[in-house]
Amino acid sequence: MEGRLGLGKVTAEIFERSVLPFIPIDKELELDGATIKLTQRTVVAHSPSIGVPLDALGFFAFHYAACNVACRFGVPTYMITGIYLPLNTKEEDLKIISKNLGDEAKKFKVKIVAGQTATYLGLEIPFVSTTCLGEQIKKTEKVVDGDLAFLIGEVGGEAVWLTELSQGSSNEHWRNFTALPIIIDLHQFVGVKLLHDVSEGGVKGALIEILKSQGLRLEFNLKNVVYAKDAKKLKQDLLRAPTYGTLIAIVDASSAEQIQRTCEIKGIPCSLIGSLKAGSGLYIEGEQITEQARMEIDEIYGTFRQLEE
Repeated sequence: MEGRLGLGKVTAEIFERSVLPFIPIDKELELDGATIKLTQRTVVAHSPSIGVPLDALGFFAFHYAACNVACRFGVPTYMITGIYLPLNTKEEDLKIISKNLGDEAKKFKVKIVAGQTATYLGLEIPFVSTTCLGEQIKKTEKVVDGDLAFLIGEVGGEAVWLTELSQGSSNEHWRNFTALPIIIDLHQFVGVKLLHDVSEGGVKGALIEILKSQGLRLEFNLKNVVYAKDAKKLKQDLLRAPTYGTLIAIVDASSAEQIQRTCEIKGIPCSLIGSLKAGSGLYIEGEQITEQARMEIDEIYGTFRQLEE
């Protein structure tokens, strides 16, 4: 009979009932870990997921790590998961997390090979950690002066969703907050040199990270940016706002038309936001943009406590 989860690692019975049926596994689970084949082109990425509504937790836990692997031109293949819950969590909540994570893993043919599922004193809300591994299908290329920067996807959708949640509105808009399908599509083009999904810090933060790592300069063309529905109503700097699911692609100019055509076929906005130049830093209307503090809207994360007292 299902009830509340006790302290520590869940029992084999609960694991087989509330986790295993929902997640894709590569082979029979082994004691303490798993043995998989690694090569010098194996891409590994790790991400935590916490503070989102319970039904979205598994989705984000999967995509945070899987997108990072894909951005390094790896094909997400294996995943290690840790599902850590407050004491006395309902078993039904564990099923919700497992199912949503497992559904995404199955969709993208990723196998769960190891992990941990347990409750601990001191945790107030559920926390899921994921490590994703995949084989790199091509090496990253050097970004040079003259390469083009594209912003793929709508800006501000995640910020709109968070705002609506804070006002008591419940929806499943979060199911669109992943760039993984288009990232995988872009793997096929030789001229795609660098991919970086937008996360903390928004579009500005992502661009600053790219330019710092490459030692180049970008004059951001604002006029081509596509904003999500109702995003402009927020009256905030949307280029700093949460925008998970949006992607920045740096491509050779010769591949620009192919990239734009692919996005058009998929129904995804693809905005040319500038050409990389010698120098360093992100500039908007002549002003250099430096790293900035996170926005107040980011603080909404972590405030969703779905567990009943």
